Amino acid sequence: MVDPVRRLTVDDEPALTALLEQAPVVNLFLRGFLAAHPVDRGWWYGVGRVRAAVLVVPARVAVPFAPDPSDAAQLGRHLREQHATTLLVGPRAACDALYRAWAPAVPPTRVHDQRLYVLAGEPAGPITEPEGFRVARPEDAPLVSVEAARMELEDLGTDPRRDAARHEEAVRERIRSGRTFVIERRGELVFQVNVGTQHPDGCQLGGTWVPPEHRRGGLATLGVEATCRRLLRSAPRVTLHVNESNTGAVRVYEKVGFTRDEAFRLLVP
Repeated sequence: MVDPVRRLTVDDEPALTALLEQAPVVNLFLRGFLAAHPVDRGWWYGVGRVRAAVLVVPARVAVPFAPDPSDAAQLGRHLREQHATTLLVGPRAACDALYRAWAPAVPPTRVHDQRLYVLAGEPAGPITEPEGFRVARPEDAPLVSVEAARMELEDLGTDPRRDAARHEEAVRERIRSGRTFVIERRGELVFQVNVGTQHPDGCQLGGTWVPPEHRRGGLATLGVEATCRRLLRSAPRVTLHVNESNTGAVRVYEKVGFTRDEAFRLLVP
């Protein structure tokens, strides 16, 4: 008999927590989300007594953790009746199985081989923060919003300004909570990065961006180093995932001191 897929409730939180702690660094995003939002306030689905699970943020992202890809496929078949296909990111085998079952007749428009990277020690580079490095301020929101949209267009081929109000509110919320760092030079934002996850076990970076007209000057390395130094004052590690084909970004992260970890996948429907 096949164990059922069901939406999880608060009663499932201990089992879900135990599942995610099987791979605590890989699941840092999911663990951070669960710590910030009660399980019944999100769209969590699990197999059986929670031997596999997926978090769905409708119209935004789905993130699975399924050590057995057949469980990911079962989750995908269930999601067909529950949610429209959305961006999918997570461990590679689980993402592939889940997407194939979720949208068997609709190939993804983009498929990225990603790699989880982890920094658990002092980053390389100068201790002194670079000129213009700081936490973003509310008055930066218009510029941060524009550059965040340019980044998403380049990385995913989608423009978040199609829902301008939601995009701008997400930018403002990150700035309000002190989770966006920038480098400003002569009134321009030449680097920005977001802290997407904060958890006692670590932080996860996302949205690293240097505008094309300011690249090849070492700004990405300086900005990531400075951001990590600040975060590591209170967190034991910093993680991120990057497209393996983006060799420039990979070189930056490895130069800072990040090391390779789990193979990830990013799928855009």
